[in-house]
Amino acid sequence: MKVLFYGRLADAIGREIEVAAPGGCSVGEVRRRVAASHGAAAAELDRSRTLIANRLVGDDQPVDEADELEFLPPVSGG
Repeated sequence: MKVLFYGRLADAIGREIEVAAPGGCSVGEVRRRVAASHGAAAAELDRSRTLIANRLVGDDQPVDEADELEFLPPVSGG
């Protein structure tokens, strides 16, 4: 499945990667797989929000190999 990253996550991991997501896999499992292979970004990834088809989803959301996940890191500013 295609996984997209923005902001600091894109800087640490890259803009886009492919992740194997077997049937019945959840967003949380994809998050853990990415964190395991990109340890330097694990803390940022843990605090990020996830979108599928422009809709915010939780870690318990099932995913399909055809889905495109987007991880949005927390933002701050003034």
